[in-house]
Amino acid sequence: MDRVISLLAALVGLIALGGALLVHTNADTQRREMATQIAQLKATIALNGQSQPAATPVSAPVQVAADNGVADALLALQDRIAALEQTTRDQSSQLEAARTQISAMPSTDPATQVGAIGAGPTSSAKPAAVVADGPTKDCIPLGTRFMASAGDSFPICKTKVVVKVASVDDGLATINGAGDVAAGGIGALAKGCNVAVFSADISSGYAEMRVTCQ
Repeated sequence: MDRVISLLAALVGLIALGGALLVHTNADTQRREMATQIAQLKATIALNGQSQPAATPVSAPVQVAADNGVADALLALQDRIAALEQTTRDQSSQLEAARTQISAMPSTDPATQVGAIGAGPTSSAKPAAVVADGPTKDCIPLGTRFMASAGDSFPICKTKVVVKVASVDDGLATINGAGDVAAGGIGALAKGCNVAVFSADISSGYAEMRVTCQ
């Protein structure tokens, strides 16, 4: 009987020891799980804390740069509009000043203007070279430009003057009675008449000239 009691006591002790070991093992497992979770939470918090400051400096400069670009474009546009407005005002002022000057000019009789224009290189008085029996057909009117080449002979209307071209060189025309006349020069003819040479070209063989009489 005592032996049975001893065996039962030993069995109960073994069961109690096993229970204690089981509780200790479960406690260690839970503690490790909690430690793992705490470490994961700390790592997550650390990552979030590092990513947040990095994101702020990146986004802020981009926004600032974008704002600066828009502001510069607006300023440039305002300057251009101001310059265009100033140019328009200047042109309006110049136009108004020109109109004022024109309105302040003395008026001239249109008939007088026509008479002055029609007179051309000749004076209002009748030239001495003009005669009653001078040619009126197949001739060159006084004060009219014409083209002539070497060998040409042109009578001048209402006069006895005849322009005879001896030769045409570069910048020089040789005319009977007037001699060599350079382009831009004037040669004297008979009866108070002059011949002006405007151009002379040897490649075309023609000279442009005009006859006027006093």
